[in-house]
Amino acid sequence: MTFEPSSTYRPIAPGSRRRRRTWAVLSSAVAAAMVIGGAAPASATPATHPAAAIRRADSSLPKLNPQALQEAISSAPNRVTGVLARVSGPAGKWTGTYGVADITTQQPVPLDGRFRLGSVTKTFIATVMLQLAAEHRVDLDKPVQHYLPGVMPADYPPIPVRTLLNFTSSLPELTADDMPSTPDAIVQHRFDDHPLSELVAKAVRHDRPFTEPGSMQIYGATGYYVAGMLVEKLTGHSYEQEITRRILRPLHLRHTTAPETDPTIPGPHAHGYLAVPQSDGKSKLVDVTEQNPGAGGMISTTADLDRFLTALFRGRLLAPAQMKELFTVPGVPYLGGSDQDPGHGKAYYSAGLMRVTIPGSDGRPGVTVWGKTGSTYGYTDGMFTTSDLRRRLAYCFNPVTGGGNDMALVNQIITAAFAP
Repeated sequence: MTFEPSSTYRPIAPGSRRRRRTWAVLSSAVAAAMVIGGAAPASATPATHPAAAIRRADSSLPKLNPQALQEAISSAPNRVTGVLARVSGPAGKWTGTYGVADITTQQPVPLDGRFRLGSVTKTFIATVMLQLAAEHRVDLDKPVQHYLPGVMPADYPPIPVRTLLNFTSSLPELTADDMPSTPDAIVQHRFDDHPLSELVAKAVRHDRPFTEPGSMQIYGATGYYVAGMLVEKLTGHSYEQEITRRILRPLHLRHTTAPETDPTIPGPHAHGYLAVPQSDGKSKLVDVTEQNPGAGGMISTTADLDRFLTALFRGRLLAPAQMKELFTVPGVPYLGGSDQDPGHGKAYYSAGLMRVTIPGSDGRPGVTVWGKTGSTYGYTDGMFTTSDLRRRLAYCFNPVTGGGNDMALVNQIITAAFAP
């Protein structure tokens, strides 16, 4: 089973209309993909609705296997420079690292290391959008065109806001032809400025993947570019500022940031590298740790992701109606899906989360987990949990062949954490 869909698109991550921003992956791309204002307002106080999120315990959850986890994170020595993983919850705790944080100094990967989130940023954006829905500042059933007139082509049908969040919008994606996609070009242009509005304008020049919004699901990034624009239109602040105000500060996620201009990663971290072909036929690892923050969006740690996921599932960030939205997977086909997908040909994404049932063994039922994967140049990461929070996983590794193109390792880590 693979945890991300195959796609001919190579999505790019959001920028900002008012700040410098580069193109990047705000999606977890498949192996073929090489792509990768004013002061923030005061903190908001999150509501607590614990009964809305806690679900029945999963009796099929196996005993935690530290050896399998260590073997999983050590299984790709030629494809990654470092790996960091953390398992939390009453059904077992474990932390582990593999490789080095810096290929020059050979320093080990720090357990508290920070990393770029890539598409995991989508879960934060979805949470902000659902909060705005609870505040009656946006109606998920109304078309995007009502809030952002002129952004969509005139011949587009009404596209409900909800479809942006659950990947059923029918919006097209950027392709590798729209942005630099070779290793050399990625390195050269990783600080370039491309605002959200530009990315959306380029994407909608392509054909839509299907006709009727809401009728099919396909993973992509354009819907979340538009969602980021919506947050700014509705609040007057960038989505990074709203994530900071509504989520990071109330939850005291002190090691998580949503930078708009700073290309560095503060605090301890493993470096990210990209293998760039040389004239002699060999490859050279180029350090791409520093990149425009649009290239990967947010920065966090495994401990902070665990804290965020726990608060989200316990209902601290969303009211009951929005918690229901968070866990609602549309009952529609997945475009181009197959029996090998998590949805077995049907949709498996909700509003910013994916639902995966890991096959069991010896006739035992599989374990169902919810979470999100993400990647950008030099960093691939994810967070997953059983719905009752008994076992939670957060991980990051540093692939050398471009963001998001080692889903085999992603599968191994997740399977080692949750499978029998």
